[in-house]
Amino acid sequence: MKAIKKIFFSILTGMVLSACGTSTQIVGSWKKGGADTLTYKKVLVAALTNNLQAKQKVENALAAVFSVRGATVSRSLDVFPPDIESKNNKDKDAFLKKIKDYDTDLIVTNAVVDKKTQERYMGGGYAPWGWAGNFGGYYRGYYGRFYDPGYYTLDRVYYLETNVFDAKTDQLVWSAQSRTYNPSSLNSFIDDYAKVIVEKMTSDGILK
Repeated sequence: MKAIKKIFFSILTGMVLSACGTSTQIVGSWKKGGADTLTYKKVLVAALTNNLQAKQKVENALAAVFSVRGATVSRSLDVFPPDIESKNNKDKDAFLKKIKDYDTDLIVTNAVVDKKTQERYMGGGYAPWGWAGNFGGYYRGYYGRFYDPGYYTLDRVYYLETNVFDAKTDQLVWSAQSRTYNPSSLNSFIDDYAKVIVEKMTSDGILK
C-alpha cells in the first residue's frame, strides 16, 4: 500500500509541476484601420527594459520574427548604448527621439506593463482506496484510505505590451497585450512569447 501511495504522489507531483509551466496568452489586441496593407523593408526592435539579458533575448526574438520575412532588422542594442535608458524622464525623451530619428519603416517595442503574484489553492480531497462499493469492501480497505489536505501555491503573472509603430508617421498601427503565467526561465518565456506574438501578428495581417 505504501508503494502505491508513493507512485500516486509521484504522478500527482508531476501533474502539478507541469501545470505550473510557462503559459502565454494574448489578452487583447488592436489594429489601426488599413494596417494590413502596411509595407516595410526596415524594422527597428526595442525591448524597453534595463535588464540587459532580457533585453538581448527579447530583441533577438522580435528580430527573428521579421528577419525570416525578408526585412532588414536592427536591434536597439546595436544602435544605441544599453545604458541610454533610465527612469529619468529627460533620458527617456532623448532615447525616444533617437529611435524616431533612426532610418526605419517600423518600430516594434516590447515592455512589461504589470507584474502580479496570485495565491492559488491546489487540490485537497478525500478518496477511499480500492473498496468494492459495499460495506465489506470498505471495511477491508479502511486503512488504505487517503486524504490529501492540499496546499497553497503562488502564481507569478506578467503582462507585456507589444506595439508596432509606423516610423514615418509616428503612429501606432498595432498593439497587443500578453499574459504569462509562471515563467520557469527566461528562455522558456521568450520562446512562448515569440510564438504567441507571431501567431497573433499573422492572424491580424501585420506580418507579411
